[in-house]
Amino acid sequence: MIGQCKKVGILWGGGLGDLLMIRPLLMALHRDPETKSYLLTSASHATQLFDEFCSPTEVIQLSRRIRRLLPAIKKWRGFFDLIYLGPYPTFKTRILGHLLAPKILWSKHNTGSAPFLLEQVLADINAIGLENTVEHIEFSSFLPWNVTQRSSLPSKKGPILVLHPGTKEGWTTKSWPIEKWTMLIGRVLEKTSFSLCILGSRTEKLQIDAMIESIPKPFNQRINVCLSWPLQNVIPLIAESAGVVCHNSGILHISTLLKKKTVCITGSSAEYWRPHYPWIANVTSKTCGLACNMYRCPIPFFHAKCIRKIDVDDVWERMMDHFKDEVT
Repeated sequence: MIGQCKKVGILWGGGLGDLLMIRPLLMALHRDPETKSYLLTSASHATQLFDEFCSPTEVIQLSRRIRRLLPAIKKWRGFFDLIYLGPYPTFKTRILGHLLAPKILWSKHNTGSAPFLLEQVLADINAIGLENTVEHIEFSSFLPWNVTQRSSLPSKKGPILVLHPGTKEGWTTKSWPIEKWTMLIGRVLEKTSFSLCILGSRTEKLQIDAMIESIPKPFNQRINVCLSWPLQNVIPLIAESAGVVCHNSGILHISTLLKKKTVCITGSSAEYWRPHYPWIANVTSKTCGLACNMYRCPIPFFHAKCIRKIDVDDVWERMMDHFKDEVT
């Protein structure tokens, strides 16, 4: 099929997780010198990520405002041979795909593959005709950064456990209460030999400092805080670590591609955003099975109990089981 599709558009998100999932398709398109690819996205915050992930794919940034979006629809209408929507497009994405009027609008759910988005994208690559097989793929090859370089983290005694307690601002259904993170950190430092590396952004510094201040002083020497590290530095850190504890985020999907043992504190994330591989352990509260994938809880008076009701004990027990070979 790809032989007749020389202009391929991809309607997709621009977050780190989105780009990690679509990266195999971009790489497959880049291997065909006769195919011109375009990423159409409404994201405007990821300029550096676009440079790292997408080149030579052309990134077309679409406005979220309908008055500014209409000229773009008019400009690109009928231009594409194929527009790829992926297996789980939103209603708005479907409408936009139809308005752009490509020769082929591709959105299929591959029932023979796992629901996880990466597996669905890999199956689509085969179906479109870009690859003959997806067997024996090294997931780390999808990362646009050097995986083999050494981490710049100062040496610490004991294995390093990477923690990522922060979430995108406003995403309450992924935000495990900070007091529970603090309790978990204290327990890890008290009962294991792990040194901790806490990832976060500079805007989270006050919150992270408050967490650390409540930890007994002798344990503080085993904590590193890495604020706003470039992703090319985060990669070797995770690769060298004993494992990761995080929410469902771009960090989760980096550790997934690195095949690093990870405990994911999962809230509202849909099934297709939950890696199903044996090196990933998803911890849920089982208090809400909606998996709405929304920033804020859509059910009145629930207040995102999908993530709030996850107990420290549940996360701790899963960690001790998942990291049993690394715990000393």
